[in-house]
Amino acid sequence: MDLRKLEYYEAVSRLRNFTQAAKELHVAQPSITASIAKLEEELGIVLLQRDHHSVSLTTEGELFLQKARKILYEVKTTVKEFQDMGSKAAKILKIGIPTALGSWMFPIIFSEYTRQHPDVNLEVREFGVQNIIDKISDGTIELGFIALSDHQLGNEGYETLTFSQGSLLVLLPNGHPLEKYKKIPFELLKKERFILSSGGSYIRESFIKECKRYGFKPDIIFTSLQIATVFNMVASGSGISFVPDNDIAIIKDSPHLILRPLFDPINFSTGFIWTKNDYLSLAAKNFIEFMQNAKPHIIT
Repeated sequence: MDLRKLEYYEAVSRLRNFTQAAKELHVAQPSITASIAKLEEELGIVLLQRDHHSVSLTTEGELFLQKARKILYEVKTTVKEFQDMGSKAAKILKIGIPTALGSWMFPIIFSEYTRQHPDVNLEVREFGVQNIIDKISDGTIELGFIALSDHQLGNEGYETLTFSQGSLLVLLPNGHPLEKYKKIPFELLKKERFILSSGGSYIRESFIKECKRYGFKPDIIFTSLQIATVFNMVASGSGISFVPDNDIAIIKDSPHLILRPLFDPINFSTGFIWTKNDYLSLAAKNFIEFMQNAKPHIIT
């Protein structure tokens, strides 16, 4: 039995889908199907129940999944530990960010962190917030950057580092009637059309919650994974949106975009999350220390 079979099985079991597992692992689906079939033959048991639309685990499959995850975790941890011992080993740090937050925070981090740590290969990927939590849990990434209010992270499995606190800002096209307000009363947004980013669940969920509080259903005309698309559509006058910070370069440099705070602010905090009991690479530990020391100098 090789580790690849365990990795394939863990992905299919977690995603409950062969196609999605193949996409995540960047392999052909027939390879995964064949490997798991060989795994079942080798073990002499049925691990998965398959039909045209879904995959479910047998009782034996659930038990084997727990064992497989322990094995994969031990292997990943051992590799990380010995890579840290090797001075010539490539230092790789994998971080997950949601699109709505990463667009303003990470350009600043990149320039300063990479200048101080040129030996670290920083791999940053954009995911939805729940995917970030899942990928931290399964070891795909070591650190995640999220709005800490997105999830109840108080359980003992996670550590967090608060990075910044702020309030959501209304993003308007230049010349919009609401531009005349220094602080916009939320009730004036009832008749507006909204363009939101699907990468920032905190912004969306907080906005919809506030709409319910004011007794109206928002007219969300477009949702995009690409934050630049949101900005461009607002600039063209198609609707309005929300952003977490007033220091986003694409907004500051655009004569077509205006930011205004809300009269009753929607507050948030952002920060990093990682698993409490898993082994953290030396690169991850150094990054956390860097963020602790650099916060006052990077974000004002």
